[in-house]
Amino acid sequence: MKGKNSGLGATALAFLAIMFAGCMAGKQLATSAAEPAAVTGTYTLLLYGCRYPDDIKNVVILVNEESKHPFEIYDLDTSYKVEKHVPAQQAFSKANSFLKCTSHRIWRTEVRRISDDAGGTIGYEVRPLYVPYEFGIPDVLLTSYALRNDGTVRAYIRLDPDVERAIEASGSDESSRDGR
Repeated sequence: MKGKNSGLGATALAFLAIMFAGCMAGKQLATSAAEPAAVTGTYTLLLYGCRYPDDIKNVVILVNEESKHPFEIYDLDTSYKVEKHVPAQQAFSKANSFLKCTSHRIWRTEVRRISDDAGGTIGYEVRPLYVPYEFGIPDVLLTSYALRNDGTVRAYIRLDPDVERAIEASGSDESSRDGR
């Protein structure tokens, strides 16, 4: 009986691993620091988060409108808004305004370049860095980008697990509002 149960457990674990790998399928894309002043062109903005005043899972993705790779965020469509045809400098201004929606103190914002599989730039992310005493670290987000076989870039956005644990331990209901 023990052998049968452990075999079922191993099978279930293998099945879950395959499903998880399928969700993350695609070539992982790199991000690197970027200077907003060097950014030109027109962008589509994906404004993620800012669903309630205590929300800290907020980020803005600027997708170059000349990019051959459409973007999607791995979350409900209602988790973000889309604005098209925004010039670069106006895009950064809108991103910074959007990220101020939270009731938490933002120390500054950070701009990261998203590179395609050939090293070209396909977009940027603008993310808040909170004052360190708020959550123990300024950068509370883990973001990753995967270039899928169909040419779509899928963005994955989640809270740093240490930050999530600290929020849960403090009794804040951030994680329960998030639904994950």
